[in-house]
Amino acid sequence: MFSFWGNINTKESSDNQIEGEKNTNTGNNNNNKGDSVNTSENYITKKGNNINNIENNNNSNNSNNLNNNNNNNNNNINNNKMSTLTTERNITNSPTAAQLNEKESGKKEEEWIVGVLTTSDRVTQGIAIDQSGPEIVAIIKNQLKQMMGETSSINVVTVYKVVPDEIEHIQQMITQWTHLKYKLILTTGGTGFTPRDVTPEAIKPLLNRRTKGIEIAMLKTSLDITPHAMLSRPIAGIRDQTLIITLPGSVKAIRENLGVVLPAIPHAIGLINSQPKSSLPESHRSKDYNKNSQKIDSNLIIDHNNNNNNNNNNSHSHNHSHNHGHHHSCGGSGKRGSSYNMTPVDEAIKIILQQCDSINNGLEKVEITKSLGRILGEDISSVEPFPNFRASIKDGYAIRSKDGIGHYRLLGDSVAGNTGENLIPPQSSSNSNVDEKYCVRITTGAKIPDGYDSVVMVEETEMIGDNIVSIEVACKVGQDIRDIGSDIPAGTVVLNKGDKIGCAEIGLLATLGIQWVHCPKLPSISIISTGDELADYQTTSDSMKSGIIRDSNSPTLATILQEISNHFGECCSRDNINLVGIIPDKLENLKDSLLDCSKKSDIIITSGGVSMGHLDLVKPLLEKIGTVHFGRVNMKPGKPLTFSTITTTGDNEEKKKTTLVFSLPGNPVSTVVTFYLFVVPALRKLGGFGIKNNGSQLNLPCVEVKLLDRIQLDHERPEYHRCTIEWDFQEHCFVSKSTGSQASCRLLSLKQANALLVLPQKHGHLEKGTMVKAILIGPIN
Repeated sequence: MFSFWGNINTKESSDNQIEGEKNTNTGNNNNNKGDSVNTSENYITKKGNNINNIENNNNSNNSNNLNNNNNNNNNNINNNKMSTLTTERNITNSPTAAQLNEKESGKKEEEWIVGVLTTSDRVTQGIAIDQSGPEIVAIIKNQLKQMMGETSSINVVTVYKVVPDEIEHIQQMITQWTHLKYKLILTTGGTGFTPRDVTPEAIKPLLNRRTKGIEIAMLKTSLDITPHAMLSRPIAGIRDQTLIITLPGSVKAIRENLGVVLPAIPHAIGLINSQPKSSLPESHRSKDYNKNSQKIDSNLIIDHNNNNNNNNNNSHSHNHSHNHGHHHSCGGSGKRGSSYNMTPVDEAIKIILQQCDSINNGLEKVEITKSLGRILGEDISSVEPFPNFRASIKDGYAIRSKDGIGHYRLLGDSVAGNTGENLIPPQSSSNSNVDEKYCVRITTGAKIPDGYDSVVMVEETEMIGDNIVSIEVACKVGQDIRDIGSDIPAGTVVLNKGDKIGCAEIGLLATLGIQWVHCPKLPSISIISTGDELADYQTTSDSMKSGIIRDSNSPTLATILQEISNHFGECCSRDNINLVGIIPDKLENLKDSLLDCSKKSDIIITSGGVSMGHLDLVKPLLEKIGTVHFGRVNMKPGKPLTFSTITTTGDNEEKKKTTLVFSLPGNPVSTVVTFYLFVVPALRKLGGFGIKNNGSQLNLPCVEVKLLDRIQLDHERPEYHRCTIEWDFQEHCFVSKSTGSQASCRLLSLKQANALLVLPQKHGHLEKGTMVKAILIGPIN
């Protein structure tokens, strides 16, 4: 049920049987810049041909309205004399509007299913938001039907999926869709040069015929814009009755490529499916190339990057790597005078983790009883075997297996802690005809005395006289005996570098006689609150002046550092947290404090002074004394978050020290939320959590939850909504309850909150019962 935020799996609702034939399956909700594309699929099994019709539910508008995001207004597409591309149908006994229209017009409606497949490891793992797939869906919905003509009776339905960059996963989805007779499949991503770009290799073997003309048209269009297009490897072709085209991962490149091929797609599908009219000469002439036909109507397309300040109008990404090809995030703008672009959350985290590489504190020696929650910095091997003596597994009698069933003379007891000496069976007498049998009473875990090779449990024996035991079963050699090193042979690696130390690991280390371990040295931290309006949190009410508030951020951050270590593992030095206190809004005071802390600490956390006010001095100051890596983040709350580095030199001029500076917004809720999302991954990386699993454990764990509230969405930014989650044993899933008003100044929204709901940037609401992902910030009750 649990997954780390670097490894999130989207849950699909289970199929429900309807009327004995119809199965409905609700897919994922996916958001992009502007309005998210909500793709819901209803799979209906038809009698006879076993073809699945897949329906998409549009957003809150009815089926005759499309969501136009040009000015964040909902425009009725009918006013533009366009027909909707998807039909929202309820599976009931009553006829739908489409069916009634069909009866009136006498036309039989044909359904074209278009599959849109995003290939991306990062989106699959939940560490990036897909923009490319939803962009294709929006273009198909807004443009394809229009190109067919208003009189067309074809109903276009889109199905959207995301798979990792694995050949097997890609081929499995393509094969399934072609078997279901999809008319068109469009993939995005994975067409570049990196080792994980495998989409062409997955698609090629599946094609019956290549369509080189489509590939050349896309390449030519992109090469006319940028020479970097040569780094793209498009593939197009036909499998059975399905046209398959691979598109780049860049939203801009998708628009360019679809702009040139989309006008020909209806005609191509008609030819592939042997429609008589498509083969007539006049039909070919009517489809002749028109330069105006390749232009995508920009008013009908969701612009993911319309706010990015980009001075290079020719900048273009053709997915020559996964870091550049998949822009699965939302852009920002320079509105309201800000000189900083809005950085997507996942991109901001990536920048922070890259800067963590400049800090290398090495390893420190830690006594095992103080290592709970720490990360091992080296492999641990057993110096000696365990057990280091032959030990009994049960209470019973140690015997020689060759003596078999019979009466045994009891020589004594071997109990846990005894050496077992003086209990060796005497040698057989040369004058006796029958060897006398000897045994030793033994307890679980006790040493097996030399000369004995098996143990009979006490339940299979009987004491029949003084020191005489009747053994009633035969034994084999080694029965109920733990041999030397049977649990852990000498030299065995028992713990690996990167392992988190828990109580069981400490017990194992103690068992092997290991008293000290080496762990990555935890980062030292300084905490600064800024603002003339602040007073120490210990200030009494009668001492408070009008217009002054108590500083809550310093004590909150100091304790949250300890709380996060308690819940998710030690990631900071509890003994090296420097509470600087309150620094007034004066440039020299701030400068002195930041430079002084940068010499002492690995990380500086400030709160306040990063917005747009004339006394918000932190950003301009950091630009002078350090390097600002980003100054705004596309999220709510916490947009003004700023991340910087300060490099100083010590007594040795050649040795430079880098300090990470997290400048959090001053509102208490924004401070806490941005700490969890951005500071924690850096702390965990410096604490060694990224040693294993390629850094996938750096973010806090994430689970999928069912909403118990109807939640308003923000159409400008993704939101991190405070909530309380718990396991519902009747629903068999996690459920979330909102903490109420989410104002960034309202501390009560954090009260009892143990998770942050990750809400998409979108108009409207998420209804009660919707499944969304939630980042854990505390224990689950």
